[in-house]
Amino acid sequence: MGKESAASSKIAMVKLFFAPILWGGGLIAGRLISAELPPFTTSCVRFIIASVIMLIALYSKERHFIIPTKKELFDLFLVSLTGMVLFNVFLFTSLKTITAVRSSILIAFTPAIVAIAAFFLFKEKISKAMLVGIIGAIIGAILTITEGDFQSIMAGGLAIGDLYMLGAVAAWAAYSLVIKQSMSRLSPLAVLAYASVMGVIILLPLTLFEGAWGDVFHISTNALWALLYLSVFSAGVAYLWYFEGIAVVGSSRASIFLNLEPVAAIFLGIFMLGEHMNWAIGLGAVLVIGSLYIANLKK
Repeated sequence: MGKESAASSKIAMVKLFFAPILWGGGLIAGRLISAELPPFTTSCVRFIIASVIMLIALYSKERHFIIPTKKELFDLFLVSLTGMVLFNVFLFTSLKTITAVRSSILIAFTPAIVAIAAFFLFKEKISKAMLVGIIGAIIGAILTITEGDFQSIMAGGLAIGDLYMLGAVAAWAAYSLVIKQSMSRLSPLAVLAYASVMGVIILLPLTLFEGAWGDVFHISTNALWALLYLSVFSAGVAYLWYFEGIAVVGSSRASIFLNLEPVAAIFLGIFMLGEHMNWAIGLGAVLVIGSLYIANLKK
């Protein structure tokens, strides 16, 4: 039984490692689609596609659909509201007024917020190794994002966009905490499938204000591939792996892996878009990955 538990933990770590890398690729795909579709319409379409795929996968794997209880429906609503609606609302509103680099710095503090909240709400312990890992990963993420020039990036103090981004951080932290609670009886795949459907229901009225549904059928080929990536890999596979990781290792430890997202996005930008590489990016990446290793060390 001990070997099975160790194997499950290792598999969870691998999934948690690759989930933010897929989300990092989603940032590049998001650049392509954002030029042709507004944010709520993009989010709604990607979760419609993800919902169909996840429901088919759920039925194929479990051969039936579990009817959620009232308590589970409420938990699923919280998962959708925090991770699929509020996070996107705050994120896209913030990006109208601040740069993606500046927003990524603020997002880097999410693991610390999740760990503190999980400690008080669920009594999840924060070991010395985890604390060192959280601090190291935050420093590494900030060093990578700013390329060593943190002072100029954060010059000018907090702006309204920063406050929206802090709202996005709070929404994702809440999302990371309510996920585990929703998986007491439902499998991670069931939670993702039902939460995706609920996310579509919540997002659909918001898309009516954008009036861009006609544009969905006239996007370019590159934007179409980007939308499919966002739907299948970013909203589907990455979310599922993150769910499964939290179910095994807990919210605190899982959230540390989120620091890989900006690092992955920058490295993908270097290799796919020809962006430049320097010492700060390389050192930041080493710090993030090394900190993840330290945070997950056993006694």
